Formats: sequence, structure tokens, C-alpha cells
Amino acid sequence: MIRRRPQLLFMLALLTMAASSTELRYKLEPGPYEVRIVERLTMRDPVQGRDVDLRVLYPVVEAGRPLPLVIYSTGMFCWPQMYDRITTHWVSHGYVVIQPNHLDSPNNDARLQPSQYTLLLPSRARDLSFVLDAAAGIATGAGMPGRIDTKRAAAAGHSFGTVISMAKIGLQIKPEFQGPWGEPFDRRFRAAVLMSGIGQNMEDMAANAFDGIRRPLLATGGTRDVGRVDLGELTPEQWRLQPFLLAPPGDKYALTTEGSDHYMGGLICNKELGGTPDYEAVSNVRSTTTAFLDAYLNGERAAKKYLRSVDMQAASDGRAWIRRR
Repeated sequence: MIRRRPQLLFMLALLTMAASSTELRYKLEPGPYEVRIVERLTMRDPVQGRDVDLRVLYPVVEAGRPLPLVIYSTGMFCWPQMYDRITTHWVSHGYVVIQPNHLDSPNNDARLQPSQYTLLLPSRARDLSFVLDAAAGIATGAGMPGRIDTKRAAAAGHSFGTVISMAKIGLQIKPEFQGPWGEPFDRRFRAAVLMSGIGQNMEDMAANAFDGIRRPLLATGGTRDVGRVDLGELTPEQWRLQPFLLAPPGDKYALTTEGSDHYMGGLICNKELGGTPDYEAVSNVRSTTTAFLDAYLNGERAAKKYLRSVDMQAASDGRAWIRRR
């Protein structure tokens, strides 16, 4: 008969719990591909009549079929580079990520002018469609000719960037805010990833703005994800997850992390914002968003099964949870 000391059994139990929580999360570790980054690739958008600086991230892979694409719209006045903890994770798992430097990007040589404020939403929306229009030239300019698959494209964003991402998959914008290029919806986008989504009470949104979002959607946020808006009677979590709650059900997911703020403790958007760096929140987001992209851009059944069945509370030791509609 084998006898184990209580202390030993306790330690083994802790190790087993730690291992199981890690294993429950999808592709938590970086993928197999080296990440290459082109910090500035300038392309002319004839529709806007302006040069758009793009940041292109892509995986080093052997020749094969073109790669799925994520076009990322940053938060207002946010550095695209500050999202690398999320975006390079996607790239390491086989995705091309392109980040347009919008009119308000701190990377731009020229600062946003007051006369451009009314163009900010329509220009951002046009930037995402422009990337799809110019994908072949972008791929060549970045050194990966023919490797972007525009038929497998998702829009993604943080904060105000989620308004842009949602607009591409059906969020209804009032006509007076659409600008000179018209309706921002673009049927080429198959899904959207929303980091700190925006709720219903934005002045540019039409009544029942979320009714038109019928494409797959993943919204993420934290219980301390306040941002810079008046939430009214809603909690930060409730307001951030309104895209998930108000869009028609079907392939809609929401990830919430307890205690996480708008900037994950300064790990995204701007390192000087937020509280204590929240590495666990970043891990939760990049794991779950990778599963979402695998499910809806690559059609991977295991990824969709994960999204529909994972016990995220067990996977995160009780700190995060996933809802589905």
C-alpha cells in the first residue's frame, strides 16, 4: 500500500490545476511562424485622395495558399505598435495583420486638424475597405506577393476602432455621419473582433444600430473597462458588451475578464494609461480571439467547438467567462 503525505498531495493538486487551466485555453502559446513587420508601407487611396501609411505584419511560411487577413483599427489616437501583444500572436498562428494609420494615428507626420474631425469615422471606415481593394499591391510591397486572401478577411479593433469594425459588418451609421463615401458596410468582411466594444448611445449610431450585424462577432472587455464615455446606468461590462447583447443572435460571443481595464494596465493603446499591467487579461484575449479567427476565417471545427463549449472560468481560475448567443 502506498501512502502519500498530505502536503505532497496538496502540491500535486495545485500543479494539476495549473496545468489543466493552461491546457484549457486555446493556442495560448505563440504559434510556429516567425513574425515579420513592415513598419511603414505607403499606398495611395484614390477614393480619399490621400496617402495611407500601413503597418503590415505577416508570418514567414512556405509557399502555399494565400493567408487569411485581419485588418485592425486602433483606438482613438492609439499607437498601432501597442497592440503587438495581440496582433503578433495572430500572425504567429498564420494570419496577416494590416493596421492602417488612420487620420488620428500618432505615427502620422501630420497631426489631425480640427477640419478633419467630421471625416474621422468615414475615413477610418474607408481605410479598412481600401486595404482590401489594394491587397495585391500591399502584399507585393511588403515582400509577400500573392499571399493575402481577401476572401478570408476579418475586421478588428479596439475602442473607437470597434465602431469601424462593426460598421464593416453591418452596424448602422446615421447618414449624416457617413461622410462623402457613403454606407460603410463591406460584405467582403466575414467577421469582427471587438476589443472594448462601443455601446448604443454614440451619436453617430442609428436607432437600433446593432440590428444589421448578422456576421460572426466576438466582443471582449473587462469589469473595469470604463473608457472615456458616460455609461449612464450601465456598468462598464454591460456597455462594452452591448454589441454582443443587441446584435441578432447566432455566432456571437463575449469574453469578460474580472478587474481588467480599458488598456489592460497600459499593455495596449498607450503604455502610460491604465493601472497595473494585466498580462492575464492579454492572454485571455489573444487565446479566445485566435480561436474565433480559426473558426470563422479558417473554418476549423475544433476552434468553433472550443468557443461553444469551453469552461472559461475553469480555464482562467475563475477570472474570466464566455457567453454565447
